[in-house]
Amino acid sequence: MALFDKPIDCNKCGQQFTVDDSRLGSLRDGDLEVQYFSCPACGAKYHILTTNSTMRDLIERRKAVQLKIKAAHAKRFKERTFKKYLREYEQIKKEQEKIFPELEAQGEKILHGVSRVNEYGAGPIRCHWHKDI
Repeated sequence: MALFDKPIDCNKCGQQFTVDDSRLGSLRDGDLEVQYFSCPACGAKYHILTTNSTMRDLIERRKAVQLKIKAAHAKRFKERTFKKYLREYEQIKKEQEKIFPELEAQGEKILHGVSRVNEYGAGPIRCHWHKDI
């Protein structure tokens, strides 16, 4: 199953490929987990998401609140209950956004040995679908 709608061109070798489960990988360094996908031709790695225990907890909390919001909407809960869940969701999202840049930099360093810029002089492909986690 392809994870992106369109094929991707590798920054290193120019090979065009689709990202599917076979292209995904992860590295662990202590509490950090770096998720990435790789080019099938040259093996270049592209950063997807870096998490630590705090971020993983926030992801689980945000998913739980998303389920509450869905149930509140489906069961037509009172407006104030719905708004309470939305505030909780937004607070978790803000916490994630606050720690995301540092985790991203740490992940790039683990994956490429540099922070935010790869060895080809350009920033890595950034995958933004993780923001909805």
